[in-house]
This record gives sequence, C-alpha cells and structure tokens, in this order.
Amino acid sequence: MGGDLFTLSLPDDVDPMPPGLTVVHLDVNPWELGKNYPAAVAILGEPKATLPELSEALRRQTGKQGHPHAAKRTEAAAAAFAAERAELARRAEAEAARVPVSPLTLVHEVAKSMPADAVLVDEAISSALGIRHFFTCADAKSFFGLRGGGIGWGLPAALGVKLALPGRPVIALVGDGSAMYTSQAFWTAAHEGLAVTYVIFNNASYRILKQRTRALKGFSAEDDRYVAMDLDRPLIDFVGLAKSLGVPGERVEKSQDVATALGRALGSGGPYLIDARIDPSFS
Repeated sequence: MGGDLFTLSLPDDVDPMPPGLTVVHLDVNPWELGKNYPAAVAILGEPKATLPELSEALRRQTGKQGHPHAAKRTEAAAAAFAAERAELARRAEAEAARVPVSPLTLVHEVAKSMPADAVLVDEAISSALGIRHFFTCADAKSFFGLRGGGIGWGLPAALGVKLALPGRPVIALVGDGSAMYTSQAFWTAAHEGLAVTYVIFNNASYRILKQRTRALKGFSAEDDRYVAMDLDRPLIDFVGLAKSLGVPGERVEKSQDVATALGRALGSGGPYLIDARIDPSFS
C-alpha cells in the first residue's frame, strides 16, 4: 500500500515474494503498480481515500466478526513477535558486560529507561536491531523512522518532531555516519531551545557501507579493508562538536551508564547529546 514493492539495495538469494503469492497492490503512482512484481489486482488510488472503501468492502464480505481465521493469525503473529523480543532481550543481557557496549544492548538499555510518553526518532541504520521489538510506541505519534535509502535525516527530523509535539520527550537514535551529514542541526536545537535527546551510535565508521560492500563479495570482503569508510584519524569528538554548537553532552561506553546518562539528558530541559561508543565490528 502506497510504496514501492521490495526494491532491494543488493541482490538476495531469497525471493521476498514466494511463488504463487497473490499480490494486491495499491499506489498513487501508476508507474509503481506491477513494476517489480506482477499484481493480481492493481489499484490506482490515494491510500487515505481508498483504504476506507476497501475496509468497508471487506466488512460486507466477512461480516462484523471479520475473517474466521483473522483472530488466530493475529494471535500467532503476536506470539512469534513476543518470542523474537524475548530472544533479543536475552542476547542484550548476555552482552551487557561488553565494552564498548554492543548495539543491541544499547538499544535495550535506552528502551528500558525511556519515558512512556516519549517519541522515538530512528536513524540507527546498521545498529537498528531490536528497536522495533523493545520500544512499545503506545500511539501513532510515538515512532518516526526512515523510509528510503538516504541518510542524514535523523538529526533535523527530530527537531521537526519536537516542534510538532512540544509536550513530549523526543529521543533520536542516530548513527555516527548519519550524524555527520547534518551536524548543523545541533546549532538549530540550541538556537531554538528544542529539548531533543540525541543518542549517537558511534562505531567510528560507515558500517552500513561496509556491510553492503562485503555482501558484494569483492576485494574488500577478501582482505577486510574498506576504503574511506572509517571515521578515524582523527576520531570524531561528538561531545566536543555538539558543545561547539551549543549542545551539552557526555560520552558513554558501558551499558550500566546508559540509564543515568539518559536521565540527565531528559532532565536538562534542553537539547543534549549522548555519544555512545559501540562495538565497531559489523558481522
């Protein structure tokens, strides 16, 4: 509905659309309909206007109780998701002693300490495992994520979210590579007094590019050298960078320090940066 259908950044041995699957594709752009996968039913329409009509048609077909298997499917999906969440939480706890902190543990610690009414802005990119499992996101305005392949969106987007929802805490999880695209947003946060908490996932590299490059199985995968993908020599001092633009902050390397740092950030009453040093491996 309303988006391109599995445009993959890299080829994969697994086809995301199983053979024989019936595809019903709704989009406002006729160019997208049936472009990547043939659609049994292609509907040209604006989703907000079209979905209510489709929902009503389904209700007429299935009655007030809905499809007889819908409840079982929902229950099975919820159980599978809960099992995935439990396994990820177990892994996060098992990795809690690692220094610097593992990305999964960092996500878990932030989720445990995040206020119930907080809004999450996600541009963690290659460190995003667990975000959609650990954060409850109680309403439709609790989560804002990236759609598309570009990066650098998270820092300024969090300011827009805060302007739109001034009464709610806003926490942005942003990769260090992404942060380097739009670090001037720190100045805007300070200048406008926008209380956004930024958690920088700092692995000192463009890890998403390393992952993609290795997946292509070229020379970089063979010799484990990735040209121009490390953010070192010198390492970026994100605390110093943010401070120079008017935003206070601190550096965190241990999982047990995440909750207290987040508490200081949310209690500061203004913008705040947490430079979280994470495990730089990317396997």
